[in-house]
Amino acid sequence: MLSNFGLIVRRIDSNQNIRSCSGILIDYDRGLVITSASLLGHSYGVHGDRNQNRRGSGIDQQLHDDDVTFEVIVKLEWENRKFPPFVSLKCRLRSRWGCREVAEILEDSMPSRRWSFAIPPDKRWDDRDCIEDSASTTSNLLADNQNDRLQNNSNTITEFLLLQIVDNNKKLLKKESVEMGTSQLLRRGDAVEVISTPFGDNYPLIFFNSLTKGVISSTCGHRNQIFMTDARCLTGSEGGAVVSTTAGKTKATLIGMVMAPFCFKDTEWTGFTLVVAIDRILKSLPLPHYDLVQDFMTLKLHNSTQPKLTSGSHISITHQVSSAVVYIQSSSSWGSGVVIDNHKGLIITCSHVVHPCFSDSQCDHDDTNRKVRVMTVKPRQRWYNAIVLHPKQHCQVLDVAVIKLLNFLPDELSAVTLCRTDSTIIAGRDILIIGYGMFPSYTNNSATEPTITRGNIATVCRIDNKPMLIQTSAAIQCGTSGGALICKNTGQLLGIIVSKVKNVNSGGIYTYISFCVPVTRIYPEIEKYNRSEDTEDLKMLSYQNNSAVGQLWLMKALTVGYASKL
Repeated sequence: MLSNFGLIVRRIDSNQNIRSCSGILIDYDRGLVITSASLLGHSYGVHGDRNQNRRGSGIDQQLHDDDVTFEVIVKLEWENRKFPPFVSLKCRLRSRWGCREVAEILEDSMPSRRWSFAIPPDKRWDDRDCIEDSASTTSNLLADNQNDRLQNNSNTITEFLLLQIVDNNKKLLKKESVEMGTSQLLRRGDAVEVISTPFGDNYPLIFFNSLTKGVISSTCGHRNQIFMTDARCLTGSEGGAVVSTTAGKTKATLIGMVMAPFCFKDTEWTGFTLVVAIDRILKSLPLPHYDLVQDFMTLKLHNSTQPKLTSGSHISITHQVSSAVVYIQSSSSWGSGVVIDNHKGLIITCSHVVHPCFSDSQCDHDDTNRKVRVMTVKPRQRWYNAIVLHPKQHCQVLDVAVIKLLNFLPDELSAVTLCRTDSTIIAGRDILIIGYGMFPSYTNNSATEPTITRGNIATVCRIDNKPMLIQTSAAIQCGTSGGALICKNTGQLLGIIVSKVKNVNSGGIYTYISFCVPVTRIYPEIEKYNRSEDTEDLKMLSYQNNSAVGQLWLMKALTVGYASKL
């Protein structure tokens, strides 16, 4: 019997060239499988005629070629001794189609001039490096050519395949119902799992149906047709299943399929996996084949408006904290901030957010009355003017700034709860990072809510036994600076996000290494200001005269006699 509904899909041409990726068995009775059209390596052209039916762009007739065959690789339970652990089953291609709705949202939210879903040439690696037995990869071209194929045909990520198993051994399939969830039920912060097979059919004995966990980091489209997760995936995960767990359910709910395991913005890896909602894929199936899944969808799709989420989804914490995280516009750049006092309109962020320096000659060293724009999203979206209380220039050790909103009402703001004890900030603690990474305010589909990633505190650097720098394992992106580092269990603010790490020699950026300023080093000075309303009391936040703090944050401290290369 099959272990679950995840499988490997292979395409074999007349020259015995093989491409493979992941797939989802959505209907056991009929043997229906869906996967990504990136398996085929050329675009159907879904972006052409915008007057075509929004359900889909039809079937690609040229794919009905006797010289091209499809098959799926499934895994049997070990107690079945009559068959090897993996079995190949022949398939028939029933349809290839593009979802116009998804393609339009993708281009609107992540325009192709800035976003790429293939590994840039200067960042590629050879997938075969992970396999000692090179003979096992010589006949598989997905690992060898996938990057080139997706680089040249990025439209294929919005195209899909419907296959039907026609093999006589179809009886080996275990009859197991697949729960499905609608895209409108998805919320940022929901816990998800990705079930896929990295590297396709290269070495399924090790990689088959690997599971990675994450959260829904961002959604695009008014029906959440596309979303991003920080669950990490690899080449060959295209077509993999994305599932979530709802309260009272013993089985995972299928909510999406992996479109692209890598997302790059301006050639920088974001650390996200791009996913399309499962119901949007099936509802876009062309009419000649829609009958295959119509009754299936009627039975499987939930009709409820809001599911009860498990505690693992963190929906209540993210909802509460997200309303306190604001978007800050300064000059032509943007960043994030956190409301810490809704009665006085105080927000903490990073100095480089409110004093952007594009070069040493362009820094606003003497801008003593600098104003910035701040956007809140809850209880409703609104823009405010704000003044910078501290610092007056971006020349300080600790990258912290305090701004104050003008002409606001306390009821219009939400403030976060602060962590006030150093003992709470410890390595290993599960955390969430919330900020406006990647998407500026003019992005139509993605600017109303901040992006969410999860991870843990990796290390805490202390000076005089006080936390002075927090390193986390959560992914951050441009725009997250000034955002919130949150304790996953309590919702308390542990710190603010400052930066990622960059190798000065290679130029490589480490997305999953982020540095944060502990809030316990910030709030005592804020409280002094609240009592005196004198901005001089905020000057201690700069730590300008503390050489130990400066060496730590500027990464100039000598540990074993060598200077840092980061």
